[in-house]
Amino acid sequence: MHTTAWPEELDLGPGDTGFLSLAVTNTSTVIDAYRVQLFGLDPEWVRIEPQRLSLFPGETENFGIHVSLPEDYPSSQRRLAVNVVSEADAAAFSIVHIDLAVRPQTDTTVALDPSLITSGRSATFGIVVSNVGNTSVTAVPFGIDPEDLANFDFQLPRVVVPPGRDQVVQVTVKGGRSWIGQPRARTFTFGVDAEKRCETLGTFIQRPRIGRWMISLLGLLTAALLFAVVLSFSFNKAVEKATVADEVLNAALKQEDPGGAVVPTNPGSVSGNLLSTTTAEGLAGVQAELFVADQLDVPTKTSVTDDQGAFTISNLAGGEYLLRLTGAGVGTLWYPDGVVSADVDPIELTTGQNLELPPASIGGVPVEVSGSINVEDTAGVTLTLVVAGQLAPGTDAVVATVALGADGSFNMPDVPTPGDYVLIVEQPGAATSSRAIMLEPGEQLDNVEITLKPGNGIVSGSVSSPDGLLGGALITATDGSNTIQTVSLTEGDIGSFALRNLATPSQYTITISKDGFSPETRTVALGDGQDVGNFSSRLLPAVGSVRGLVTLGALPPRGLSISISGGDINRQTRVVSQGLGTGSYTFTRLPAPATYTLTFSGAGTIPQVRVVDLDPNSGSQNLTGIDVALSTASTTVRGEVRNAAGELQPRADVVLSDGTTVFRFRSGDEPAGAFEFSNVAPGAYTLTASRKGTVPVVRLVNITAKEATSPIVLALGRTADIAGVVVGKNGINDFDPGSQRVELRLFASNQFPAGETIQRVLTDATGAYSFPELDAPETYIVAVYATVNSGEPLDSQIIPTEPSTTTQAIGFTVAL
Repeated sequence: MHTTAWPEELDLGPGDTGFLSLAVTNTSTVIDAYRVQLFGLDPEWVRIEPQRLSLFPGETENFGIHVSLPEDYPSSQRRLAVNVVSEADAAAFSIVHIDLAVRPQTDTTVALDPSLITSGRSATFGIVVSNVGNTSVTAVPFGIDPEDLANFDFQLPRVVVPPGRDQVVQVTVKGGRSWIGQPRARTFTFGVDAEKRCETLGTFIQRPRIGRWMISLLGLLTAALLFAVVLSFSFNKAVEKATVADEVLNAALKQEDPGGAVVPTNPGSVSGNLLSTTTAEGLAGVQAELFVADQLDVPTKTSVTDDQGAFTISNLAGGEYLLRLTGAGVGTLWYPDGVVSADVDPIELTTGQNLELPPASIGGVPVEVSGSINVEDTAGVTLTLVVAGQLAPGTDAVVATVALGADGSFNMPDVPTPGDYVLIVEQPGAATSSRAIMLEPGEQLDNVEITLKPGNGIVSGSVSSPDGLLGGALITATDGSNTIQTVSLTEGDIGSFALRNLATPSQYTITISKDGFSPETRTVALGDGQDVGNFSSRLLPAVGSVRGLVTLGALPPRGLSISISGGDINRQTRVVSQGLGTGSYTFTRLPAPATYTLTFSGAGTIPQVRVVDLDPNSGSQNLTGIDVALSTASTTVRGEVRNAAGELQPRADVVLSDGTTVFRFRSGDEPAGAFEFSNVAPGAYTLTASRKGTVPVVRLVNITAKEATSPIVLALGRTADIAGVVVGKNGINDFDPGSQRVELRLFASNQFPAGETIQRVLTDATGAYSFPELDAPETYIVAVYATVNSGEPLDSQIIPTEPSTTTQAIGFTVAL
């Protein structure tokens, strides 16, 4: 038979249900029926559907295996064994291993014992911490007083609680006691911080230091004082005081003797965990006996390990103890070394201590595994016993190796227990057989019977390539348990091969491989003694090539390189820069199938990446046309500035900025108004042109990576100017603007009246004037003079200007 399980690993939590699908193929030549068993879990947790499969030769069907874990299943990693047994051949079986991972699940609860205490100065509560999860938790106790008057004294600052166990933390509460009055009920919050915060409430009914009844009694005591004195004197004569020494009382109670106190005043405990040296799992049912170190006749306390190998011995006084471990299949051993002699270091326990012992690994009584192998020829048959599943630290995988006796019997003494093992039977030319063995502590196993089937199957054929027959190819056949290899001939009948001594019936996966060629894998089912001939395989070369063309706009592709990487390949080549193959590149003899990364770079360009797959099986091993168009990493931005009339404007300020990098330029006189920025990286920029007296022009430009951008035209608005009119006074000394002109002069505000004149103009025939192309915003002074030679102004005005705006001055009225 041939079996396959899916999935190979189950990941479950406590209480979860998982599903396994087991495919079974009948590789025999007769109709057969199969049954399935799952080892490693309680059968009540496993449901298998169907219970039985009947298959024709070559037919495949599935078993469905449902695994349901109980709510308290511990967190662990373990290996399960699925055993498929044939009904037609009792010796035919198949083992499939499944890894079971049980996720940790933490859940903690707390309770208070007692929950109400009536006392005076202090009260001692017990916080019961219960771990209802499946893994150990560390809990830190706390107490809260809403009035913030009490002090909490915890016996232990933290406790480690194994799964399914309880731990008690004693806490003593003091403080906040009244002097006089009625008893006072005080409520506290107790709890622990573990994987989550758990809380519960406790009540302390605290009596005052002096009660009301005591005050009432003071009067009676005063009245009876005389009688008290007399009676005290009388009784002192009649009664003789008896005194018991402390050492006598301690000897009677034996409260500090580790074995003597029936109820210790402050008891402690000892807990631990016992593991198997072979499986690293807990040992259940082992009796743990605790002795006082110098009294080994009778144990003081006893306990028995649970399913996880855990035990706890409680109610102990402080002292030195020895721990003895006994049980069926384990013998008598002493903690921690697992020796027979009691000459071991004692366990020291202080008063009130809850001592967690380190885990101890012990082994069961070694046993003998014996049986017989049913085989025609016992020559060369060897048996190997190996540990199944994961190994514990320091454990050897091979337990024993023995040869088969002449009568087919074998004997393996001193096999450690408990343990899960696999017995492997091998013989040259025969199929390897294996049998799973599970040993409990001290369990003897004999009468193991295994039938070793001869390997009489043959697969033969030839290996070729597109260039003809191919020698030196490696041919590997495996059925999951057995692997046989051969090489195709390089001389004589070149390319031919034969795989012999294959176990039948079975199904084999055959792989043909050779360096420089793509491997081929096929499946062959062999019947009993079947010879499969004409098994031909054609391997395709496992090499390929990549070719293409690289362009760089209108520029020649000089200084460009291409690198290729993938697997163990890391090469580089140059792009052909001149001649017939300008811009081309080639990579040859690349191992295939494979995935490669091509990187194109150089000559100040922006790198580009291409990913290609070479696959001989799909015909894509020689790729052409992997072409790339590269762009330069920087470019040139150029343009011109014009005025409102469309004329080129020199001496304009031009700024190009992306917020981080700023380029500045002033347009020149020759060529007039032109600007240019070099080495500009691609991106979004703000292009601004400005000149005094005009409103700045702002353009958003997106610079791409190419040789140069198209010229950009920036049109400025008109410049600022001042305009006005001069008129004469009606009456005496009036003048005629048409025949008599006056002069107007323009000053900077800090140059009037004797400083530098910016502009001078005469009125026209209507008395109008204007000052063109002024800087703005700016403040000027306009003054009117009778003649061009006049030194004193007739009148003046302060006039502010705005960019690209004509400012109308207030008219001058003058008399000459």
